[in-house]
Amino acid sequence: MEAKANFLLIIVSLISISCANTKPEIVIGLNEGIHHDDFVYSVTNYSDDQKIGVGSDTLMAKRKFYIVTLEVLNEAKRVNHEWDNSIAYVIDEAGNTYENNVENQQILNQQTPFGWLEKHLTKPQSKDSTRLVFELPLHVKHPYLMMRGETLMGDFFDGEKFKRTKIKLFD
Repeated sequence: MEAKANFLLIIVSLISISCANTKPEIVIGLNEGIHHDDFVYSVTNYSDDQKIGVGSDTLMAKRKFYIVTLEVLNEAKRVNHEWDNSIAYVIDEAGNTYENNVENQQILNQQTPFGWLEKHLTKPQSKDSTRLVFELPLHVKHPYLMMRGETLMGDFFDGEKFKRTKIKLFD
């Protein structure tokens, strides 16, 4: 009897995993949230330019900078949310991925302070934000921000929606 129950559990798990992989991507815009268990990630602003700063302190991109203001809301009642600057990445229309450039992020913070931290701890029922800096090729026209994270309890109930949701960084 126990072997049958284990077999059924394995079958149900495999079916749910395969169904989660066939679900369509979800595209959202500015100020809309990606829900990851008790945490909500949103882009409150973004800009694209070939430089960061003004005057002699200007940092010129070899390609194009995407500066993204990321807000993290912790809706948990008792659990802190620990995260860092690699929590998000950008994907383009061809499926190429781009990472936050911490060095450029620190330069941006020196020129326009936003409270750069290496690691963040968002307390329950509070929110934090940071600015991320991605450098993309000039030909990219449709970049999207996506989130990383481990599957948590709340993610089982919505089919790991956070892994399929992307925030558009274009008009």
